[in-house]
Amino acid sequence: MTSWKLELIVSQDLIPAIEETLFALAENDPLQENWPTFSDFEIREGENMRQFEAFYAHKPDERKIRETLAACFRNSGRAIPEIQVQALEEKDWVSESQKLLHPVDTGRFFVYGSHDADKVPENRLALLIEAGQAFGTGQHETTHSCLRALADLADQGRPDGPVLDLGCGSGVLALAMAKLWQIPVMASDIDPVATATTLENARVNRISGITAITCEGFADPQLSANGPYGLIVANILAGPLIELAPEVARHLAPNGTAILSGLLDKQEQDVRHAYEKQNLRFVRSYALNEWRALVLHRA
Repeated sequence: MTSWKLELIVSQDLIPAIEETLFALAENDPLQENWPTFSDFEIREGENMRQFEAFYAHKPDERKIRETLAACFRNSGRAIPEIQVQALEEKDWVSESQKLLHPVDTGRFFVYGSHDADKVPENRLALLIEAGQAFGTGQHETTHSCLRALADLADQGRPDGPVLDLGCGSGVLALAMAKLWQIPVMASDIDPVATATTLENARVNRISGITAITCEGFADPQLSANGPYGLIVANILAGPLIELAPEVARHLAPNGTAILSGLLDKQEQDVRHAYEKQNLRFVRSYALNEWRALVLHRA
């Protein structure tokens, strides 16, 4: 199957907005299966401009991408750069790009690819996550912040009830919870590639007790039957987080915790407000560059 690459030269400070824009476009794709994977590279040492690349498993809507990115640049007051979209030879360019990623050390967790197996510290909870098409290698600020939030939550004890990774991607957060507390974990995602990847990553890491369900939101009755949850982690996007606020609150047990990420700093108040309306109390925010992870508690 032919894969596709989008490429442009852009100022480093605009990359988070471009990533959010492309993720939002993928979310509205009727196929719901063409999530991009991103990489960016320094062009010349000391300069702020980066070569930004997005890889797609299927041909993206080039016209829509160009129109939306053009609006993004106009709104920021920047000149619109040349945007190249091209088909690639039959090769897993998503995996090839992710092989360049370095291990992620969050203090409690160490997320790595097999090419870095010799670098795993003895005092970390190690997670082997190979390059693949499902989102979540620990590299992105949102995943990194969720791992930090989980580690801090573990210092307070175990979740008071079952746990759920909502929008699991590669399953890195589900695996982290399973390893952290030695408990079964429910994981779900709208993308069957993601749930299959989660189960494969559980097998590779020799972690049992992971159940991965392909569904939208809480549509699968098995998710409701397994709850209410003492902990729900949702690393998705601000829009879906806001839409899912009533459902997340309904499936969260008394004294339960929600960790929410996939949002930018400018979206924090809107997401907080949506969950505070559901009687969840804001606990703290984790900031990493422009991205945020929120922790909320239900009394």
